[in-house]
Amino acid sequence: MSTTHLPAGADLQTALNNARSGDVLTLERGASYQGNFVPPVRDPRRTVTVRTVGTLPNRRIRPTDPLATLVSGNNDPTLVFDPGACDWKFDAVNVACGVQEGIVAQDAARILLVRVLMVAGEAGQKRGIRGNGTNITLTRSHIANIGLAGQETQAFCAWDGAGPYTVHDNYLEAAGVNVLFGGANSARPENIPADIVFTQNTVRKQLAWKASDKVVKNLFELKSAKRVAIQDNTFEHNWTAGQPGYGIVFTVRNDEGGSPWSVVEDVLFQRNTVTSEKGLNILGYDSYQPSGQLTRIKICDSLLRSEQGVPQMGAGAGDIELVHVTALNASVGFAMLYKGEVNIAGSGLRPAAYAVNHLALTHSIGSHREYGVKADGGGMGSVALLEMARQTTWTNNVLAGANPARYPEGTLCPSDTEHEAALDADGRPVRMSPYRMGWGG
Repeated sequence: MSTTHLPAGADLQTALNNARSGDVLTLERGASYQGNFVPPVRDPRRTVTVRTVGTLPNRRIRPTDPLATLVSGNNDPTLVFDPGACDWKFDAVNVACGVQEGIVAQDAARILLVRVLMVAGEAGQKRGIRGNGTNITLTRSHIANIGLAGQETQAFCAWDGAGPYTVHDNYLEAAGVNVLFGGANSARPENIPADIVFTQNTVRKQLAWKASDKVVKNLFELKSAKRVAIQDNTFEHNWTAGQPGYGIVFTVRNDEGGSPWSVVEDVLFQRNTVTSEKGLNILGYDSYQPSGQLTRIKICDSLLRSEQGVPQMGAGAGDIELVHVTALNASVGFAMLYKGEVNIAGSGLRPAAYAVNHLALTHSIGSHREYGVKADGGGMGSVALLEMARQTTWTNNVLAGANPARYPEGTLCPSDTEHEAALDADGRPVRMSPYRMGWGG
């Protein structure tokens, strides 16, 4: 194990090829190293670290931090971990690339990306990081200005890697889908992205993109994923453009048709703040290609701030639970339920028998507005719940402006004025709010 300093102009690729387990390669602050770098496949023993020399900030990296820069010099990725590559750590480096992908991992293992800075140039960029593999970590990094005209773009995505994934304490900015799991074929059921921990990130779109030709879709999307914890994140700025404006999307999709085993299962969405034109879109089965089901989704202790209602749920979803959720919806309503069509793997396309198998909504706060809880093309309130869910648990919820006769017993239905007085600007019940005594709080 040794430490080797590479001054400006040094041959980084040769140093990567020659590195042994446990070695550290340090790069000069402010220096640029040009190439399309490929850390080689080697015996998995101890991690090789590549980092900017000197004391590193004990925090999320910033664009103003002095770092060494890896420059692709063309439109190919700057850093590629080929199948079999493992035990590499890149720490405190600026990754500069063309308009395609910045960092690619395909069937790689134990890859640590720490304090990585990636800010796309004026032309934009298709993707920040493709993280297909096992034991992939992205932390304390800053990825920004990812977007292209007429193309779906992502700051971070993975669709063909079994995980686990740790994405912690990053700034992630992209026009299309900031963060995406699924969306293309996985090679086998075992390659569904799984064991995902997504915590303390800032996920945002530039408001200037409203006046641009970049494709805007959503902030965070699961199309195929298992065992996901999404906690303590801030999601901001999403609007109707390439899609209807939902900030958070949990929708099973077998987009390319080759992964009928696609599912979304066991998702915890906790202590998050979402600011978006619309809130959540939850889909039980793909309606285009054969897929598995979405089920066991828990949304709790979160603030959903939207111009229109949250959430939309349907198409044969399994079990969905919302508890201690505050929805500050400016118009339309609180939730929309629909059956639609489902394309179940092995059964083909047919009308869904229900929107949600078991919908549990407890200790949550929202406003009725135009329709409150509504069935698509059908009833409202308790009637909608009966029409659309096989089983419903509804306990101690607040629905401001609603007619209590339309909703299950125990629903608190203050006036809109009383409702506004009971919450502070962040949607939390004020000190003397009645919501603290069993409703939401």
